[in-house]
Amino acid sequence: MDGISNEGFVEVAVVEYPGGDPSAASVLAEMAHVANRVAAQQRRPCKHVLVTRWIVPASQTGVHRIAGAEMLDAAIPAVIALPGQISSGICLRTEEVLLDWLRAHYDGGSLLAAASDGVGVLARAGLLVGRTISGPDLGRHPGLKAHSMSWVPSERALVDDGDLLTVSGTQAWRFLGLRLLHRLHGQGVASAVAQQLGIAVPPGVQQDLERFSANFAHGDRDVLKAQRWLHTTAARGATLAGICGVSGLEPRTLQRRFLRATGLRPIEYCQRLRVAKAQTLLQQGAGIDEVASGVGYADQSAFRRLFLRIVGMTPANYRRHINSKRRERPLMPSVAGSLRGLQAPAGVPLGRNAA
Repeated sequence: MDGISNEGFVEVAVVEYPGGDPSAASVLAEMAHVANRVAAQQRRPCKHVLVTRWIVPASQTGVHRIAGAEMLDAAIPAVIALPGQISSGICLRTEEVLLDWLRAHYDGGSLLAAASDGVGVLARAGLLVGRTISGPDLGRHPGLKAHSMSWVPSERALVDDGDLLTVSGTQAWRFLGLRLLHRLHGQGVASAVAQQLGIAVPPGVQQDLERFSANFAHGDRDVLKAQRWLHTTAARGATLAGICGVSGLEPRTLQRRFLRATGLRPIEYCQRLRVAKAQTLLQQGAGIDEVASGVGYADQSAFRRLFLRIVGMTPANYRRHINSKRRERPLMPSVAGSLRGLQAPAGVPLGRNAA
């Protein structure tokens, strides 16, 4: 497989599988269109977000991009997004083709994102083992109980685990889009998209949208192995020697390539992962001592200083902030109509290139 190498573009591939929501690509394309326009107006040095449509053909020969994005030369999209299902109908053989394709692209470095029932597709691909995820009600999907994964509390709608993004709830697809835009364009652009499209963002989801996210679409497989290992453990107990062992790189080489790929040095990356995990635990109501220990800090004062430096407030103030936000209304007005009717074209450049 070729690497992710589209200069000037970030491809978000929406998979139109049998039973999946057929309006998902147009909804995400409209969000990307607004994001690209805002980023261009703000002169942000970002790549252009391009939404493409991929289908599993009846011939079951593989998953293919629908024509209309010929400027893309990479076989591996930076992001693969699975919408929820609105009906059943995917046959066993067709699903196996899709699952094989997802596994191969995950190994190639694509970020996999799924909303609602689409999370079950990732589970059946075996990609959620050992993960904490957000997804559909297990009562409606008893087959997922066999998969080794844990589910977030009901008040949390979004879990971004770096290389896997899962979202549940009535606005799951829109929240998934906002989180992707936050990762690709930054918080300011994502907030502007929510405001302009009238997407109501509950405080708990807003906190998840703003949490640290990492770049996995850099094409360095050795660094990618290290990142995935760190994310499965939230970097608890990680050392430079341990990261070198997983990646197969010497310390100086690791430092150089890790910084080039992710924009952070390994120690900084680990710190951000631990703080992101601490934010999740605090949001779930854990005590500060318990949180510090849970993310690998025996010295609570050291944990407090790190948390303050990265988040901008102490753990205690952050918890008070969370509790106050839960008592407030959504940050943005409810959408005045469904986005399902939007018909912005997918698979072609939308707006001016912001790069």
